[in-house]
Amino acid sequence: MRHRIGTMTALALAAVAASPAPAGDVRSTKHNLSVSGPGTIVSDTESRVCVFCHTPHNAQPAVPLWNHATSGATYSTYSSSTLTVTTPLPQPTGASKLCLSCHDGTVALGQTVNDGLIGLLNTGPGGVMPAGPSNLGVDLADDHPVSFQPNPSNTETKDPPPGDPVSLDDAGEVQCTSCHEPHTEDIDPVTRKFLVKVNQGSAICLTCHQKDYWETNPSSHQSSTATYTSSNGAHTGYTTVQDNGCESCHRPHTGGEPQRLLKFVEEATCDQCHNGSVATFDISAEFGKAYSHPTFDTTPSVHDAAESPTSSSNPLPEVDPGAARHAECADCHNPHAAYSQSATAPDVTGATSGVWGIDSSGALVDPARFEYEICYKCHADSANKPQESGLPNPPYTNRAIVQFNVRLEFDPGNPSYHPVEAAGKNPNVPSLIPPYTTSSIIRCTDCHNNDTGPGAGGSGPNGPHGSAYNHLLERRLDTGDGNTGNNFDAMYALCFKCHDRASIMGNQSFKKHRLHIDGENASCTVCHDPHGVSATQGNATENSHLINFDVDIVSPSNSGQLRFEDRGVFHGACFLTCHGKNHDPKTY
Repeated sequence: MRHRIGTMTALALAAVAASPAPAGDVRSTKHNLSVSGPGTIVSDTESRVCVFCHTPHNAQPAVPLWNHATSGATYSTYSSSTLTVTTPLPQPTGASKLCLSCHDGTVALGQTVNDGLIGLLNTGPGGVMPAGPSNLGVDLADDHPVSFQPNPSNTETKDPPPGDPVSLDDAGEVQCTSCHEPHTEDIDPVTRKFLVKVNQGSAICLTCHQKDYWETNPSSHQSSTATYTSSNGAHTGYTTVQDNGCESCHRPHTGGEPQRLLKFVEEATCDQCHNGSVATFDISAEFGKAYSHPTFDTTPSVHDAAESPTSSSNPLPEVDPGAARHAECADCHNPHAAYSQSATAPDVTGATSGVWGIDSSGALVDPARFEYEICYKCHADSANKPQESGLPNPPYTNRAIVQFNVRLEFDPGNPSYHPVEAAGKNPNVPSLIPPYTTSSIIRCTDCHNNDTGPGAGGSGPNGPHGSAYNHLLERRLDTGDGNTGNNFDAMYALCFKCHDRASIMGNQSFKKHRLHIDGENASCTVCHDPHGVSATQGNATENSHLINFDVDIVSPSNSGQLRFEDRGVFHGACFLTCHGKNHDPKTY
């Protein structure tokens, strides 16, 4: 009986070798290493197709019918700061161990258990897999993890549904065969990567991964039909952002940035499309302006997706005063959530949807609801402020009250503040240009933005990526003293975006405005602190109307006082010395 089974098996294998190979048959794939194989790596003598992996007798003791010699290598396994399963991950087992007997490049492709070494053409040294994407090596840190059970508590992953071609093995573990069918190369005829089903729109990835916002917003990266091909960085064969899906940004094998399997180091992944070649706007060019967020010029990347106030290894806000100031794309944008959607201030727009932030009390909020909460991640309680000297940032205004925590500056409990968190306190602001009123709320990006963007009347991209003006201001704002000339519209363009020049120069709210600006060539910032004055340092009498003097220009009066005194609507007194004139006080 045993002889009869062996004879029948031999006849079956012979029939496999002799009959033509239909589409979807292992014989028509690169895994056919026999003389009839269609690939470049083939035998010049062996006609049997299955023998390189399988044998009916004398197989590997641990694996039924397995004929290929297994690797004894020890592998570096995948790890990341956002992985929710126990690390380090175990060494590959099961089907993955079998796949790696060829794909780790340590064992000759023709090295069988039952038939010895079968010679093959066009292999690497020693008959191994040649260098290239199919040779994963023993460092699997840049490959999708295998031989582990998914964490059921992770709400952004799920087990494949029963009957789906994507499946876990009998032990409930992810293996190479969860995604790959080794006998059929062209189930997905576009990629031809032995996938278990068509992966258009990353259907395989989405069988297990259910990223928040991806389909519910939906993310522009999920829905965009913009052309994205190999010339832009695509590697799947699909030709739009939507069809490439997850693999527009990720590679399941040999990821350029191993953690999270990004195709390139963070901003370089974004740059492949957002340099104007795929996306509408060239965001990359914005970072080449005189002033920009330190995204490309802080290397190596210092962002980590696990950053949060509760992380001991990756704290944000920063706790180290010497930490490099940095801002990666993912600090402000969630690529799984970002989409085109406008919003009323102070709410986040679609571009910043799904990003965590710091609320007005200094607590973590996820996701951020208001734009300023995203800015507060770095510009509020971080210990490494202000930005160190030597970077492309001019000196800060030297104020009587020094404060670099913008969360404290915008606190609605302050004596005065620009209305970012809440409407302002002053009901009498005659200079406001409609539609602004004293009940209006503005965004950080109403002042800090692209100088050629829509807010500045240009056609460039929106957002504070870069600007020709210091402090990433959308428009010019000269500071200090000695601003000669009558080109006030240009010198104070940022202030005049919301405040009517004619009202200011007509002294509608302060009878000496014109004298200070035109007669004494003083900037708005000599007297006014644009963000606000913290209640922890100032008071309603001396710091209403954003009064916080530039002490490089304003000094104490002859009586030793340096303060403003609010004396009611459009009335006050100044105790100071300015331009050589003693105010002790000057009233209006």
